[in-house]
Amino acid sequence: MMAIQGRLRASGADVSWTRPEGMHLTLKFLGEVEEKMLPEMEAALSAAVRGRSPFSLKVSGIGTFPDLRRPRVIWIGLREHGNNLIRLQRGVEEEFNKIGFSSEGREFTPHITLGRIRSQRHVEKLLSLIEKERDVELNGFDASCVHLMQSQLRPTGAVYTERYSVELQG
Repeated sequence: MMAIQGRLRASGADVSWTRPEGMHLTLKFLGEVEEKMLPEMEAALSAAVRGRSPFSLKVSGIGTFPDLRRPRVIWIGLREHGNNLIRLQRGVEEEFNKIGFSSEGREFTPHITLGRIRSQRHVEKLLSLIEKERDVELNGFDASCVHLMQSQLRPTGAVYTERYSVELQG
């Protein structure tokens, strides 16, 4: 993914690029949460993962949110054979609904954010490079655990701290 980022950086566009240690797949964004909720969130995540086996994901395709006419986020897609990831995400959604977190208002789109566009400077050149990379296929990886992460925004970018982790064991 870093090679793709490097090729896109050549556009000179005004983008806040995701650092390698910050790249992740979000199953559910929780927002601001009180520390006292941590035990309930750990139990919900454990329940969502229970009985699920590890599965493979393929890194495939690149695009922008919300779309190419109004690009704000540059993403690289994740695909799989079967619906393990979708079922896992729905399980997380259901378990967190039970403890008071509302459902996401849009359909889950498995992706990793490569960067966020800050201004329109050189966006046309960036979009041209994205179009060239549109059908990119990279090595995949195995999804074997789910983490409950805390993010803190800093001037240098988000800092992520693992608060809880659950292995996919089937």
